[in-house]
Amino acid sequence: MILIDEPLMFAFVAFWIIWMVIFKTPPGQWLIRLCEGPLMTFARYIDFHVMKLAAFFVWVSTNPVAAMRIKGKEVKLKVEQPSITPEKAVEYERDLEEIHKMQPQREPMVRLNIGTALLLILVFIALYLLSMFIGRWLAP
Repeated sequence: MILIDEPLMFAFVAFWIIWMVIFKTPPGQWLIRLCEGPLMTFARYIDFHVMKLAAFFVWVSTNPVAAMRIKGKEVKLKVEQPSITPEKAVEYERDLEEIHKMQPQREPMVRLNIGTALLLILVFIALYLLSMFIGRWLAP
């Protein structure tokens, strides 16, 4: 079984060897530029989306019923968007404002507490175990 760091390690070694063969110098400056540029951009992108997912879990956990109503109305609005009239749009907007009032307002979170992180970890572990169980169950 290949771990996640093994392909990265092999790619780094291959990059280093190819660079040495072509340019005959160690790739110090280019490697630093790669790490500061595209790799940091990718890391920030992943961090932003993971934090957004965690914030969504926190938002849903404050009032799950209102959160599901809001998301349901948003999905319904996106599905009906091509055939929606301006009157219906105003009506949906009013309904969403009423439901948003039921959702508690809090300051935007910069950091998530340890409970949220543990919840996310446990959810992903449960999904992994469930997929492994179903995979073995369906296999002959």
